Amino acid sequence: MLTRIAFLLLWLTTALGQNSVEARSAGAVPYPRLIHAELPLYPSAAWSAHLSGTIEIDVTVEKGAVVEAQVKHGIVETQVGGERGAVKEEQQAKLLSYLSLPSVANVKTWQFQPEERSTFTVTYVYKIEGEQTPLPENPKIELDLPRVVKVTVRPFKPSCSDCVSQKGDLPPISVYLRIRQSPFYSISD
Repeated sequence: MLTRIAFLLLWLTTALGQNSVEARSAGAVPYPRLIHAELPLYPSAAWSAHLSGTIEIDVTVEKGAVVEAQVKHGIVETQVGGERGAVKEEQQAKLLSYLSLPSVANVKTWQFQPEERSTFTVTYVYKIEGEQTPLPENPKIELDLPRVVKVTVRPFKPSCSDCVSQKGDLPPISVYLRIRQSPFYSISD
């Protein structure tokens, strides 16, 4: 008798659980099944300039390949001395590309199970937090693909005196190119 009650309770729990999952998934955006994605890294130019932010990208997939990826929305913040600060509206457009261009390039490397055309939104979150280090360290990468990509790094103090002025101004582009070619961003076994 006790076994029958336990079996009935188990059956009811399973049946009710399946219905609630079906109800939740009925209104959800259908995401295609991801089969390959390149590892996203923190954009070196944004990291050295202490830029963090969130980028939302509308992605269109057809026959397993990304055929279109456009920035839907993005917000950039600065972090100087552990303090987060908003970027002025007129600078948002200029600075947004330091996070959005690498995000779009990364999402275009994704490959999906061949299916019909589908469109969805992916969110890239870039954060700089923790204690400052003398050299860049490997980022912490959290993936909930294809929905969310979160990349977190610790701040580092550039080794050259001309990289960041006392006012926290952005370094010149030539410095970005030099840092971008840094060996600290390679992944090894």
